[in-house]
Parts: sequence; structure tokens; C-alpha cells
Amino acid sequence: MVIAIIGLLFGLLLPAVQASREAARRVQCANNLKQIGLALHNYEATYSKFPAGFISQVTGPWPGGGNDPVPEIGPGWNVFAMMLAQMEQAPLLEQINFSLPITDPANAGARSTDVPGYRCPSDTWSGPITVWPHSIGITDVAANSYVGCLGGADPSGMGPTGNYLARYEEQPFNGMFHRNKAIRHADILDGTSNTIGIGERASIFSPNGWAGVIPGGQSVFSADIAGQRGQIVGQTVRPAITMVTVHVRSGGPNAPTGSPGGFWGPHASGAHFQLMDGSVRVISSNVDIEVFRALAGRNDRVPIGEL
Repeated sequence: MVIAIIGLLFGLLLPAVQASREAARRVQCANNLKQIGLALHNYEATYSKFPAGFISQVTGPWPGGGNDPVPEIGPGWNVFAMMLAQMEQAPLLEQINFSLPITDPANAGARSTDVPGYRCPSDTWSGPITVWPHSIGITDVAANSYVGCLGGADPSGMGPTGNYLARYEEQPFNGMFHRNKAIRHADILDGTSNTIGIGERASIFSPNGWAGVIPGGQSVFSADIAGQRGQIVGQTVRPAITMVTVHVRSGGPNAPTGSPGGFWGPHASGAHFQLMDGSVRVISSNVDIEVFRALAGRNDRVPIGEL
């Protein structure tokens, strides 16, 4: 009888304990994004601009479409790598040779180092992400739970299997983070409280390294999600997936019909987003897609309704 009563009490208490732990993890995740937002603004205060989404050279003209290889040669370092000093990770920043690609052996130690502030505690991905660049061997990179927002544009000419990055320069991206382009405060015409900077995309859904873009890289876990509902930059540069755009077909974060390549948070309530005023908001899967797209853009001048 005593054992039965204990078992009953345990069964009643366990869900409450689990809910309490998840609530604590959500708070920590939101705090991570607040620190990331503060780091972005400290970076801007130092350099009078925000970090670029990622840095990469292009070797030739862009392919006509399909799944042709994208002529990216790196180095690939992204916004999360560039603001390490502002994330109180100066020793790690000093280990990086930014003139060399992420894949260079000289950067092996840095790229595989976990950064606690870049990991949501509810993101249960463990260990490094293994990437297979087409011509440069296997690379291990430390995981990230967050990605930058490329914008809320609705790219045209994108078929269900089209290569998004192949047409990168043709797209009217209007978000905060771009390839080789740094945004300034004056470029945020919609106002900082109406513009997404960084959002969640847990590595348990779509593996994502904090270091940046690996040209030709393909993570072991990732399927080819080119052109799906959650449009991303990085199909042939995985695990770049450094930036996400809110597409007209993407739905809200965590939407059952969406792609894991889009914004996804490991929380029942939705995904956390850092807005450019430094605040953090939870956006659920049932958000109006036009409101979500407007938040993703910085200069579309679209009025923001209720989330």
C-alpha cells in the first residue's frame, strides 16, 4: 500500500517537476538571446555597424538555378564568430585566424569549442556537428541553437527543389544579416522594436554550427531541404544555415507544415526571438504569416499587428 501511494504521488509530481525544469530552461534561453542582443549592440557601438551575416568570396558567376554548386570559397565566418569578444569569449576569438577558412586545421580548436551562450538548454543536441565538404574532408564544428534573420522577402522563381543560395544576389533580402553586408542603425527603417535580429533554430531539428558557412558542406544529419517552406541560406554551404528568411509558405516557428530549416524552438510555446531593440519575444506557430514576415524585414514599412 505504501509503495502504491508513493508511486501515485511520484506520478502526480513528475509532470510538475518536468514543467518547472522546462520553464527554467526557457528563461535561460531567453537570457541567452538577451546577451546576444547586447553583444550585437556593443559590436555596433564599437564599429558603427552590426556584423555581417557571413563573409565569403565568390569564384565566378552565379549558376542559372537548379542544384548547381555555388561558387563560394569562404572563409565563411559569421555573425556569431565576429561578436565573440562581446559575448565575453575574447580568448576564443583570439584563437581564430579570420583570414583562413573555418575548415583550415589552424582553426580546428576554435570551431569545435562550445559556446554556452549559443546553446539553448532545451536543445539536446550533444557533441559536435560533423560536416562533409565536397572536396576538403570531414570537419567537426560546435553546435548553435540560434540563427540570424535574413529577411521577410518572398523570393520569386523558387521551385520546390530550387537552390536558394544560387540565386542569392537576385533576391530582395530585407533582414538584418547578409553575406558580406553589414547593416547600420540607420538602415532599420521599421524601428528596432519591429525587427527580428536573431531567432531560435535548435540543432536537434537542423544542425547548425556557430562558426559559420562551410562551402560545399553537408551535415550528416541534414537532408537536402533546398527550396522548402523554411527558406534558408546554406543548402550547399551547410551547416551555414546561418541565416533564415521568413517565406510566405513557411508558417510560424514550430509550424507542423514548416521546415526544420526554418525557425524552430524546442519549446511548446514557440520559438524565442531577439528583436533589435534588445527585447526577446516568444512567437508561436499560429502567428499571422504576414506579421511574421513584416517582423523579419527591417525596411518594408509594413505596420505590425498583434502577434
